[in-house]
Amino acid sequence: MKFDSRYIYIILAIIVFASIMSGSFSLLAVLFSVPGVLLAITFHEYAHALVAYKLGDDTPKVQGRLSLNPFTHLDPVAVVLLMFTHIGWGKPVEINPNNFNKKIILLHLFSKFHFL
Repeated sequence: MKFDSRYIYIILAIIVFASIMSGSFSLLAVLFSVPGVLLAITFHEYAHALVAYKLGDDTPKVQGRLSLNPFTHLDPVAVVLLMFTHIGWGKPVEINPNNFNKKIILLHLFSKFHFL
């Protein structure tokens, strides 16, 4: 079953309309909170890409995700939902676990015995 993307836009329009009509939308609150949240999402997704790259996977670098450019990490649907419902996310960083080198084993062992 294929999902039509038009349904997502219809749902987004309903959420935006309901938010504006209910009076819960504050432009000033959005102007103050969105830049900080967008920076946080950008650094968070960049950190995922950097860790994957340091562990030997070059997939994030090939896809251009090893960057602090916010537009490479933001999902347009999530940005709209962030402004009107205060729920948002970044584009997931794709990895290929087969590209990881042996450092991942040491990292896993260290995380299990971090109390030593």
